[in-house]
Order: sequence, then C-alpha cells, then structure tokens
Amino acid sequence: MTVTARQMHKRFDQSVADIGVTRSQWTLIAVVSRHPGVTQREVAETLEMSEASVGRLIDRLCSDGMLVRQPKEDDRRAHCIHLTDAASTLLDKISGVAMIHEEAIFAGFDADDIARLE
Repeated sequence: MTVTARQMHKRFDQSVADIGVTRSQWTLIAVVSRHPGVTQREVAETLEMSEASVGRLIDRLCSDGMLVRQPKEDDRRAHCIHLTDAASTLLDKISGVAMIHEEAIFAGFDADDIARLE
C-alpha cells in the first residue's frame, strides 16, 4: 500500500509540476483556500511543518502573486493569509488534475468497492 501511495503521489506531483507548482506550494494554497485568513502558525500546525519553512513558502507564494498577507486585527504580530485570484485559478487547475488522477485510480472499481475504500 505504501509503495502504491508513493507512486500515486509521484505521478500527481509530476502532473502538477507541469502547472508550475510544487506539492508544498499547492498543499499550502489548499489549506488557505479551506481556511481564509489563517495565520502562518496555524498553517504550520496543519501541515506539520516548522513556522520558518511555512514562512519561506508563504514569502515565495506572495512574491509569485498567489497569496497576500494582511495584518491580523487582534494581534499586530500576526498576519492573516489570503488567496489571490491567481491562486484560485491555479487551485481550479489542480483540482481538475486531481479529478483525472482519481478517475484513473478508481477505473474498474464499482460504486460498492469505492464506498468500502472511503
């Protein structure tokens, strides 16, 4: 199972790389999409990464025009992270790639088989 999961991740990562984003980047974008206004610390906890690593990733995505930092109203030291329209468009593309991969993975499975796997 572990080898299969790694291969699935590898193929998906290769497809997403064609879009121009790494796994770390699209994962962070997905977290911010699900939790608009999340802080760097909260992202780090969610992704089980160091705050410094997440900070570098956020810096990169901000400079690429994917994210924006806004001061948090109740804590001047913290910033809220939000997606830009460019990141939303990118996330739509990634979702499309994910659906194609999911369809390929589950081809040949009937609805009962898929339900058991969920």
